[in-house]
Amino acid sequence: MITQAEYDKCLRGYQITDCAVRSQGYFHFIARNIEESAEASPISEARVSKREIGYYGDEPAGARMGWQGFENFESTFVGAAALPVDQVVCVDTGGMVFVRGGGSSDFESPIPKRREGPRRGAVQRIRMVHGQLYVVGSGHTVCRRRGLDDWESLALDLPLETRADADDADRSANMAFEDIDGFSASDLYAVAGRGRVWHCDGSRWTQLAFPSNMLMHSVCCAGDGQVYIGAQSGSVFRGRGQEWTLVHRGDMTLPFKDIVWHAGKVWATSDHGLWQIDGNTVTRLELPSEITVCAGNLSAAGGMLLMAGMHGAAFHDGAAWHAIFNRNEMEP
Repeated sequence: MITQAEYDKCLRGYQITDCAVRSQGYFHFIARNIEESAEASPISEARVSKREIGYYGDEPAGARMGWQGFENFESTFVGAAALPVDQVVCVDTGGMVFVRGGGSSDFESPIPKRREGPRRGAVQRIRMVHGQLYVVGSGHTVCRRRGLDDWESLALDLPLETRADADDADRSANMAFEDIDGFSASDLYAVAGRGRVWHCDGSRWTQLAFPSNMLMHSVCCAGDGQVYIGAQSGSVFRGRGQEWTLVHRGDMTLPFKDIVWHAGKVWATSDHGLWQIDGNTVTRLELPSEITVCAGNLSAAGGMLLMAGMHGAAFHDGAAWHAIFNRNEMEP
């Protein structure tokens, strides 16, 4: 657990909305100001103060945390990149960028928005895939970070959004990528809208036949060679290529926001808890309350699983859970 002083310095008055494992023991979070959030509307999100908060587990108590504040950032995501250098990268829905690590700590130029990419629309998710940071979003946005102010468009042959698409809510949502993952840079999967699952072999994209028009939310290319997709209401599909099976029909109010592979298992979370997916079984894990309250977001890398949400953060090192903080204890 962090100290009260560390909490007060970095987290008091703020609520975590995203998290990322940068490397073993190096964790990062995005947090929003709670008081300002209560007064905000979607059109005034940029007025809500946000922070990137770093946790460095190998530092002594009292020196394990630091933060960088953001102004005029819309909804913001945090991710990590091991290539070309080890960094934490923050991107907001409008493509604003902040980077820390590898000798840099600065705001970079926004991701360029052009019809051909790298950014075609609003950013929906950022994720590290085999060491590189990928960004996906609306209008079939897919791009990859190559370095300082350098974003490579991976839209390739993905259809461009037309005026008719933009004017139709369903058609526009079907072109808005919610998540991406991959077994390699030439074996990528991305999900969008109602049953839209796309595969990229590094040079072209193929829309895959999919047995459902459920809303897609999350995807994981797991270590067992299978792809797991989180759909509406906590439903889960498993498959690869053109073959897919519904392994669990959910009846929850929230879908799984993140699905990841860690310690030889598939893990999934929403604000309501943590689950494991094993074959055709989706099991909610019964954990100590100080761990359960951390549900909301997952990130896995370097043998570490990080879970963080509005009430706290904790990590699993492959053998056991360790609490980082519990907001209910720090701010009773």
